[in-house]
Amino acid sequence: MRNTSFRAIVRRSMVRRLFFSVLAIICVSLCQRVAAESPPSDLPASISSNAEMEQAVAALRESHKLVSLAAMYQVDGKIVAAAAVGERAAGSGVPVTLDDQWHLGSITKSMTATMIGRLVEIGQMHWGDTVGGAFDGVEGVAAGWRDVTLMHLLTHTAGAPDNFPLAVRLIHPKLGDQCVAARHAAVESMLTSEPLSPPGKNFAYSNVGYTIAGVMAERATGKSWEELMQAEVFEPLGLTQAGFGAPDWRDALSQPRGHLGGFKPKAPVQGIEDNTPIMGPAGTVHMTLAELCTFAHEHLHGQRGEGKLLAKETYQQLHTPALQKYACGWVCEAGDDGLPPHFWHNGSNTMWYANVTVVPKSGAVLAVTSNDGDIKAAEKAAAEIFRRCAGEASAPQP
Repeated sequence: MRNTSFRAIVRRSMVRRLFFSVLAIICVSLCQRVAAESPPSDLPASISSNAEMEQAVAALRESHKLVSLAAMYQVDGKIVAAAAVGERAAGSGVPVTLDDQWHLGSITKSMTATMIGRLVEIGQMHWGDTVGGAFDGVEGVAAGWRDVTLMHLLTHTAGAPDNFPLAVRLIHPKLGDQCVAARHAAVESMLTSEPLSPPGKNFAYSNVGYTIAGVMAERATGKSWEELMQAEVFEPLGLTQAGFGAPDWRDALSQPRGHLGGFKPKAPVQGIEDNTPIMGPAGTVHMTLAELCTFAHEHLHGQRGEGKLLAKETYQQLHTPALQKYACGWVCEAGDDGLPPHFWHNGSNTMWYANVTVVPKSGAVLAVTSNDGDIKAAEKAAAEIFRRCAGEASAPQP
């Protein structure tokens, strides 16, 4: 699909999408871990039971004025503590539950990288595949993209811009052939401009880079990114509640609805509940807390050579940082300030928040979610929960 058709799609969708798109600015972003600050006085010192988790989640949700907050802490695949507090929509009185679905934002990136790892293992792709090779025959690709590899894209060292232009972010094609065509057109348009830096030189967090990687997978297989995610990640792991875009908001609050951060009084978003699906590979997956923990445990077990999806060596590749501690969809921390070594990622589309952390030594994973786009507040709450689950306060005494 060439740019003429792409512009036609933009014109059809622009007026309907402009208002909410400008409000949200539509950034699937990686938020930095926040520094610890004085927590609410009624927080438990450690979290090792459902009651303690509920106490912590309720206190933090109230302290940070979040619409809802939910968390699940597992060790070796077993739930140690879990709780969900708040409302599916502000003012509705309908409570969130542990079975609800949550939008994950940029946590999707580790899932896209995992899917690509599957394609690498069966020989349909290679870590050294280049943009030049994948888009051979596409007119207008700038010379600077020629040697950018799949691994550069997955570690944010490709020199790709952070986001697509507003004209791309305004359109919401239907999933399927229309979305694939629009995604390819958007990527091909970006590739006509030179990268911002030579491959491998600088770290620059990029939703565009992950979308390029997703299109490379689509071109290599003839399948859509959504089909590949279902076949290579969701179905093998039994993630039956996983899907794309925000959880279904049309059915009388059967699932939580997102709320734009920074707006008061807080009200559920209606009409444009997520970023454009063109950016799917960078951040549009939703699933339940338990399923997010299942995915995280797969990476923990895979690193030990016990994974279902990939070989140990492939997981090690996915968990090896390039620049600024960033691997393939994971931030790798050595551990400090009383916290153990761990790897993590978070995400927000400005209407939801999610965070997942893996602690290899203890076999622990923690997932924290909110349907509130107040990213700073949600991140502070997640940090306090992690500290009480995995930090010195909850470490076993010798």
